[in-house]
Amino acid sequence: MYGCQSTRNGSSGGAELDGMDAYALLRQAAAQSSEAKHARLRLQAARVFIDNSSYLEAIRALEPLSPDNQTLTNRDQLGRLRAQAWQGIGDFVQAEQALATLTNWQPADLLLLAEICQARGDFRCSAEGYIQATIDSGLDAEELPSDIHERIWLALSRARQAPVVFTDQDHHGWWLLQEQIRAAGSITGQIQAWRNWQSRFPSHPAAIRPPVALLKLDDYQAPQVGLLLPLSGPYASAGIAVRDGLIAAYLSEQAADKPQIKFYDSGRTPTPLLFEQALAEGADVMVGPLIKQEVEKFAAATRFSDVPRLVLNYLASPGSAPTTDSPPGMATPLFQFGIAIEDEATSLANHVLLAGVERLLVVHSQARWSQRALRAFTDSWPAPVITAEFADIKNITEAVGEAMQVAASEARRTEIANILGQQLEFLPRARSDLDGVIALTTHVESQALVPALRFHFADKLPVYATSQAAKGQDLKDIRGFELTQMPIFASPSASQQSLHDAFDLARNSFAELYALGFDAYRIATWLPILNAQSQVALPAASGYLWLEPGGKFRRDLGVSRVTKGGLVPVD
Repeated sequence: MYGCQSTRNGSSGGAELDGMDAYALLRQAAAQSSEAKHARLRLQAARVFIDNSSYLEAIRALEPLSPDNQTLTNRDQLGRLRAQAWQGIGDFVQAEQALATLTNWQPADLLLLAEICQARGDFRCSAEGYIQATIDSGLDAEELPSDIHERIWLALSRARQAPVVFTDQDHHGWWLLQEQIRAAGSITGQIQAWRNWQSRFPSHPAAIRPPVALLKLDDYQAPQVGLLLPLSGPYASAGIAVRDGLIAAYLSEQAADKPQIKFYDSGRTPTPLLFEQALAEGADVMVGPLIKQEVEKFAAATRFSDVPRLVLNYLASPGSAPTTDSPPGMATPLFQFGIAIEDEATSLANHVLLAGVERLLVVHSQARWSQRALRAFTDSWPAPVITAEFADIKNITEAVGEAMQVAASEARRTEIANILGQQLEFLPRARSDLDGVIALTTHVESQALVPALRFHFADKLPVYATSQAAKGQDLKDIRGFELTQMPIFASPSASQQSLHDAFDLARNSFAELYALGFDAYRIATWLPILNAQSQVALPAASGYLWLEPGGKFRRDLGVSRVTKGGLVPVD
């Protein structure tokens, strides 16, 4: 996900295969009467195919080989090659299953597992693979990537839960570092947590060669933040919610050397003028504006500025934002952060994939947010999906019926009855090849979806949805749904709970904007030490935040299940 290269297993014997013809090897294999030689030649052919990125050919070359008929060495080699081939075509489930057949794991196998798990969104597994590879190899082993600690830290930052058992002190040290940095919350708290951890683990690999994100904490100085928000005018309610969320995060920070914050009202003065005013008054970092059209203007007006800026919405097109390819003199990208439905859809796809669900029906409306969620979900999903689109809530039952092929079942009944010239005893049947339903629907639409699924014999399928499905007072009709939920609602920290209680966010229509403001403060404190290639992930009120190359912050959200007692987080 962050430029990791596929790990070639050094034990494959690939060096002596350079220049060999894989098809010639397969022809030799076909002529062999010895099963052992036949297997060896096919394994060699698959290795050549993989080295040439012909992954499907490698899978076909290995297909006749059964693990049960191989020597222990060949069995492990077969598993490794299959894993690399499946990884190459993007089938990470099959790749992980192939690795699971190994008996003697090598460091390169652990690196491959880490890459596969990262691609699947299983960051605990990814961190475990990278960490165990370093433990087995040693800190300066040649087979380890030069950026191994960056990979470990990124995976740790995005992992939700630590393992229950630790293999040694270095293993425990990595996860304890993640836990303490995460619990610290603010950057000033993280600085102290990092120093405390270093004192406890002075000989740990992370203390000897720290990840860049932690190394930068040693030279950190709190900035002055200029906050550009609409505090008057038609968008004042939204701007004030963001401001109050940001102030709550500021007040929750205990450090004496907190950033200074100055507020500027973009509802009264154009943001380019406020930007110049804030610079003249000593701002080191800018946060805002909030409204999309203002964000576009601000991005254009400040395109060549080297002041770190965090806009609180996403630009309409990538070309609107400065990048690392921008002209000299523009050293800092425009960082972007917002509450986007695409993040929920992507998080939902990762959750469903890890749950082992494969064949999906996606129910969506023609609303703009639902269409955006559909695109994000299908972009993240590794297989085709069946879709049921409706233009009006009254058409949900019909849309689901068409997707479930109930109408086709009834048409077949009518055709057979006409041929036989008599009425038939008949119960319509829906398709039986689906494992789950994705509901990109509002709360009211979700309530209507439940009887539609029941009517079309699909009420036993698990239903997964975004937080839009829970935006209502009565959730009993959608009991059993699993839906994305912000941490501030699912598992808030003490400071997030204070914000939640102070503004009654459970019943506040601006709840997401309070969370946006809370997180914007956390990000703003980091901006002085970030660049377009920084790899950072932060636990936050609106999700687990991570920075894409180029400056976009994205959110991973957890999933909660609707129960009789309310929303309960799903592990």
